[in-house]
Amino acid sequence: MRKIKDMKWTYAVQQKLKVASLLMGVMGLIILFNIVERRNIAEMNKSVTSIYNDRLLPATDIFYLTENLYSKRFLMEKFLADGRKDPGLLRSELTRHDHQIASLIKQFEKTYLVDKESAFLNEFKQKVAAYQVLERRVLSHADNRGIEQAKLLYAKEGQLQLMQTVGQLAELTKIQTAVGGEILHESRGLLATSDLLSSLQMVLAIAIGVIILSLVAASRNVSLREKFFHMN
Repeated sequence: MRKIKDMKWTYAVQQKLKVASLLMGVMGLIILFNIVERRNIAEMNKSVTSIYNDRLLPATDIFYLTENLYSKRFLMEKFLADGRKDPGLLRSELTRHDHQIASLIKQFEKTYLVDKESAFLNEFKQKVAAYQVLERRVLSHADNRGIEQAKLLYAKEGQLQLMQTVGQLAELTKIQTAVGGEILHESRGLLATSDLLSSLQMVLAIAIGVIILSLVAASRNVSLREKFFHMN
């Protein structure tokens, strides 16, 4: 009789150890899934922050850069059309816009830029510098050769250079849109992974519940069998 009880006790312990190992494995998986999910949330937060700081805000900078360039064009064309405005006053106004453009470029450079964006921004800076040189040449012509010569120079080179400079900004905007789309795609991938992990955690939680119910049922059956055995 005692031998039979020892065998039952040994069997029960073995089964409990198996179940305990299974539960530990399930708990380990849940912890692992939780760690991965937390990391995904951190990455998604990083992506959203990047879209705002490195894409939306620079897009505003591009708008103001374009506005300043067209303001310089308007001032120059008004000066050339009128011919009576003080060149010194025009130089002061153009310098003010140049300072604003330089400040916006510095803000833009502080954001995260991919290699292609950096290359286009450098080209834009070169075109801005070239346009500023041309403006000085036009004003020099107005001072030394007359307003008509200044008009010819600006019509021949100024308008083309300005449009090329603005066009550089348009290309930069396209690149920014493409990079923003890539970041958004990555965020969607992280979100899909998080959804999958959440579903797996739910399945594992249900599995733990089933295992616990099975243990309770098995324990009750053993107790009933022992009780029936003693009654006989």
